Amino acid sequence: MRSPRLLAALLAALCVSGGLAALSPATAAPAAATDAAFNSATGALNVDYANYLAKHDIVYNRPNTDPDDGLTVGNGRVGAMAWQQNGLTMQVSGVDSSEQTAFGAGDVNLATTPAMDSGYSTYQQRLSLYNGTLTTKYDTDRTVTVMGKPDSEVMGIHVDDKRSGVSAITLNLSLWDLGNLSNSGDVPNLDTWKTVSTYADASGAGISRGQADPDKFGSTLAATVEGAPYTAKVVDGRTVRLTITPSSSYTIWFTSSSRLNAAGHDSVAQAKNALNAVKSTGYTKTLSDYQNWWHSFWQKSFVQYSNSSGDADYLENAYYLGTYMIAAGGYANYPFHFINGDFRATDDNTKWSNAYWYWNQRDVYNSFLASNHADMMATFNNLYSRNSAALKAYTKTRYNVDGLWVPETMGWDGNARGTVNSDYTKNILSTGTEAAENMYAQYQYTNDTAYLRNTAYPFMRDVATFYANMLSKDASGTYYMANSNAHETYWNVPNAITDLAAVRSLFPAAIRTAKQLGQDSDLAARWQDILDHLIAYPSDASKNTYLPHTPPIAQTRNDENVASELVWPYSVTGIGYPDQQKAVNTWNTRPFPYDNVWANDAVQAARLGLGDQAYDGMKKMLQKYQNYPNGLTANTNGVFEYLGVNLSAMNESLLQSYNGKIRVFPAIPSDPSFTGKFTLQASGGFTVSSEREAGETKYVGIRSLYGNTTTVVNPWGTQQVQVRRLSDNAIVQTTSASEFTLSTAAGTGYVVERTAKPLSGYSATTLTGTANQGVKTLSGTDSTLGLGATAAPMVNDTALTYDSDWYATTGRGYGDYNDDAHHSTTVGSAAQYTFTGTGVDLLTERNGDMGTMDIYLDNAKQATVDLNVSGARQVQQTVWSKQGLSRGSHTIRIVNQSTRVGMVDALKVTP
Repeated sequence: MRSPRLLAALLAALCVSGGLAALSPATAAPAAATDAAFNSATGALNVDYANYLAKHDIVYNRPNTDPDDGLTVGNGRVGAMAWQQNGLTMQVSGVDSSEQTAFGAGDVNLATTPAMDSGYSTYQQRLSLYNGTLTTKYDTDRTVTVMGKPDSEVMGIHVDDKRSGVSAITLNLSLWDLGNLSNSGDVPNLDTWKTVSTYADASGAGISRGQADPDKFGSTLAATVEGAPYTAKVVDGRTVRLTITPSSSYTIWFTSSSRLNAAGHDSVAQAKNALNAVKSTGYTKTLSDYQNWWHSFWQKSFVQYSNSSGDADYLENAYYLGTYMIAAGGYANYPFHFINGDFRATDDNTKWSNAYWYWNQRDVYNSFLASNHADMMATFNNLYSRNSAALKAYTKTRYNVDGLWVPETMGWDGNARGTVNSDYTKNILSTGTEAAENMYAQYQYTNDTAYLRNTAYPFMRDVATFYANMLSKDASGTYYMANSNAHETYWNVPNAITDLAAVRSLFPAAIRTAKQLGQDSDLAARWQDILDHLIAYPSDASKNTYLPHTPPIAQTRNDENVASELVWPYSVTGIGYPDQQKAVNTWNTRPFPYDNVWANDAVQAARLGLGDQAYDGMKKMLQKYQNYPNGLTANTNGVFEYLGVNLSAMNESLLQSYNGKIRVFPAIPSDPSFTGKFTLQASGGFTVSSEREAGETKYVGIRSLYGNTTTVVNPWGTQQVQVRRLSDNAIVQTTSASEFTLSTAAGTGYVVERTAKPLSGYSATTLTGTANQGVKTLSGTDSTLGLGATAAPMVNDTALTYDSDWYATTGRGYGDYNDDAHHSTTVGSAAQYTFTGTGVDLLTERNGDMGTMDIYLDNAKQATVDLNVSGARQVQQTVWSKQGLSRGSHTIRIVNQSTRVGMVDALKVTP
């Protein structure tokens, strides 16, 4: 199954890189479209962003009462996850409110009498990505809009309610029971986070926690009202209330004001001042500013990734939704945490992490340089650069060498407690290289030489110094790494491939930068000597693959494909490299394909030119991990990483520039219906735009921001191309080379076009779309975005609750619904699900190794089903059905009754 597609992908990759010089114009498929959206004046695509992004809105056409399905809205620093429970309920979190965003700010609940969601015939809730708003409409007489104030910790709820007879409106701010609070934030004194204070006065009402935190974290959740009279009161020790005089239009402003960002670290005063200021500005102006902030954000880049089946469009929808969610918490002083972020509905429960894990955080952030949001990457990088002094001091204490070691698991202040106390992480040395290279990448995209000189290069130098001091040298003069962890999977091994890749990736950049800045010639000479005499990567010659470390291979402790890290994030091999086939072989034989929510397989496939595998990989990640219609996951190993993986995989499929070469559409699917279009950023300071339809790339537009020189890979193999300067249409270069050097002038646009078919042969167009109105599905999976007016009938096995003796299986390839199932061989072990409807079917497999299961409905036994059959395995079999139930809530319970296999594949609910 894999070989034909792999061969096709490799041939395509060779064509793109100029490896097949015999490609002729006659072999290219004609473009289906005769238009192009490139704007020569702006050097970017013409996009009607408002309508294009509207097709990716997340739409709920029935009220959602499940907090896990809550929609997410945020202003870059504060976010809310919203659902309907006694009115509108939101859990609010501020990125800077607590260490690692571990503790939420509290709940906000808006309720009216009669209820907002009573007595209506039509309902729609829309998360508008373009506007950054969450709007709920009941018929034509009630609209609730959640939005925010940009560059602040303030958000708002605007209500238009034209109903007569509304007798009461209340807004409650509350905290959950803090009695059993665990130290997921790794805070110095947990008691400060169990201590709550409240206020209620003429300015509004608020509830505070963490006010004595010695790290200056802590927050105040507070609210006030614009447009209607109100009174404020303290209800109890963890609840305050605003009682609002009924009005047809009013705005509730609320804030999660952090002590960290408050004058004098007084979050109560900060909350009152912030609410007073936004109230004075008013809803109309604040909404306009907020929407304009999001509009400006989106206009910095663009991607289209679509095909006739609609599956690629679903991936594109996930791309824009993931970008929105991360950006909605990505502009604070600290990074958007990979588990905590600023969106959750789990009170203070934060899965398992108490720090920033670099592997997981890189998944969240590494796409944003290409999508032209270097300010977001700067927030991530600043976490490490601001702690460089502490890290250097700790490196000296721990290793007794000069330089800078970065703990894989690092606290907000640079502490390494989560790393050195874990066998999984305590001997990982390579994290510092990743941090240093992301700082260097920030410079490469922004051309900020002051940042390079003052921040990025000192960090790079110190990490390179650390590595130089940690390497050993044998009698032959060869440098090697005697002992370290190859990430979390292989402990205390020689020549971890991650360390060797870190050296080969970082040292050349450090040498170039030292020369550029006129510094550290002695260090650069030492680094070059190490590069010249560094031991080769561990390899298996018989399989032509790389190995994670020098054999024998150690016991695996985690599910990471360590040897594939050469491809990404270390970028020391990929398309066009001499060892590309060896890297492809390594990727094809990786031990843990798509085995976790943070798996980078699809990104690496793109870097290797494997377009079909990158496409299938993005689908596989959503199939396995997107469990909720809001785009989020139920996976307990993480929350937001897999969204970021999708962003990087798509960007790398459309544009690559990591090695100083601009390469467009390097890893797209072979599907002839695929359409790809983009405006993205390339390393070196270039805005690149291109369009591809029916197997044909139309042009490459390049706008040079800083006047640097780049190398362009000819998208048409060795067909003759010309480079036209857009300002005067002068032809500045003509070539048939498979790649060529392009010298540019700052602020100048160019287009690379086939001499035989220039851009002028296409008519001009603008890319647009139609607003989404319903649910989207990814074929062959259980993944959906949005909620329909009635519940979807299919319920995947992952939605049930199971006793401990049930086990999940995925990727079996038998034809199970969503290609997964749960099974048990323990007598009496049960699975259960509560649904709303008038009927239910149980779908599972039948096979010769299977046994019996008892079925209960609403605690009454219904049947014993026998799954044992001779002959071929049967999948998606309806083994039990019950219809004609009274409409309402029912519970099905499935109990395994033998030591043979009992299995659950899916349920089908009749509304």
